[in-house]
Amino acid sequence: MSCPKSITRASAKPPQGTCYRVLMWEESALSPETLRGWEQQRRELLGRMRDAGSKGARGLLSRLEKELNGLTVSMLEAPLAQAPRAAFSFARAEALGEALQAHDAVLAYRLGAATAEVLMQMVGEESVADMLERWQAATPGIVWCRQPYVQAMSAAEGAQWQAACRGEEEEADTPEYTPENFHHITVLLKEAVEALQPAEGKVMVDATLGGGGHTEQLLQAGAEVWGIDQDPAARAAAKARLTQYGDRLHVVAGNFRNAVEMLQQRGVEQVDGLLADIGISSPQVDCAERGFSFLHEGPLDMRMNPSSPRSAADIVNTAPESELADILWQYGEERASRAIARRIVQERAKAPITTTTQLADIIAGVLPRKGKQHPATRSFQALRIAVNDELGALEALLESGLSLLKSGGRFAVITFHSLEDRAVKRYFEHVCKPEIDRPEWPAPRPNPAYAARLVYRKPLSPSEAELAANPRSRSAKLRVIEKL
Repeated sequence: MSCPKSITRASAKPPQGTCYRVLMWEESALSPETLRGWEQQRRELLGRMRDAGSKGARGLLSRLEKELNGLTVSMLEAPLAQAPRAAFSFARAEALGEALQAHDAVLAYRLGAATAEVLMQMVGEESVADMLERWQAATPGIVWCRQPYVQAMSAAEGAQWQAACRGEEEEADTPEYTPENFHHITVLLKEAVEALQPAEGKVMVDATLGGGGHTEQLLQAGAEVWGIDQDPAARAAAKARLTQYGDRLHVVAGNFRNAVEMLQQRGVEQVDGLLADIGISSPQVDCAERGFSFLHEGPLDMRMNPSSPRSAADIVNTAPESELADILWQYGEERASRAIARRIVQERAKAPITTTTQLADIIAGVLPRKGKQHPATRSFQALRIAVNDELGALEALLESGLSLLKSGGRFAVITFHSLEDRAVKRYFEHVCKPEIDRPEWPAPRPNPAYAARLVYRKPLSPSEAELAANPRSRSAKLRVIEKL
């Protein structure tokens, strides 16, 4: 949660295991009515989560947890943003900041005049309650809420939150990139922009900002755009390219899986259009230092967010053979997944596998080359998806994206391989069906998820002219729905 002004810091120490996001607010900032309404909805959601957990419904449980997190932010954000500024002091927030920085358990924090959002990890036997008591003692001038909101996070989720804080704090220190040296040919540019129908007064979200190609067209049409990207190089390039549009462009550091929450934290509740161009960008592929491609020798990295805790080298050198095989099969649909995983384990026992060409040669030793495709293509795709949890992020965006749209707002997604497209197709078709039917039912029933209509019955693909100009666009597909 953020206020109009905030103090943000992030530790260099990455999360290890479970960590906790603690949200506190000054007691006088929220009315008793607001808190009662929040508590009532919170109790209802917790009850539904208990039921889902007892039934083993993991997908529903995950959706309910995200709904609870979103509820907390939305219930607290507006009243705090509207709180009288004279009632609070940033000097007190700075006092809390000093106390937080002095403790090893704190990984990152964002402080407003009446709020504190802290990412922490337990040290020794100290509990969350002990930490809160310590912080209360460090800020005697502030009466904090009696029951802060505490959310458990995995190490990967914590690292993303920490990286977002670091991105907001250190954006000015990012190396200078320009549109000239961050060259990316935007795919399905005309089709995607026309589908979103940008215009003056409309608010759009480009959930995969990249070099800013789609965003530039949306801005030219007069729209206000929120561009999200986890890659600091992409954010810097987009800012350099689009500086002429001033305050109609807002660049946000983070993963699009958290798009709804990040925008709500910034006071954006609903928008007119949402675009996601899934996958990897050309600058990432072509930069050997990023470690995405076997065509160039570089470190075996593949992280879209350089601050993420786990690289491809970590997976290749530490994952059990069965896990490696599962990754290659599930995310790369690699038929030789078991043989490749077995060879990787054998080779890493001799020496760590640290470069892209080293891994590519190992895979090529298992699979003879047939046709134009390199034997390592599917395996590199699989590792990249696993490193960045791309399918998990896509699923999270699909499940939450419609809630961000106004009625009549459009949700457009560009995919580049069958796993992504399958997930988008399945979800879009599901929310566009007025009724659902099953063999055991006597008649179809209303679909509780029905909320949109398909804009195009079939996905749009690149034209012959685009394919000729940009062969990398050959597998792109654009699907679009409109919220009812």
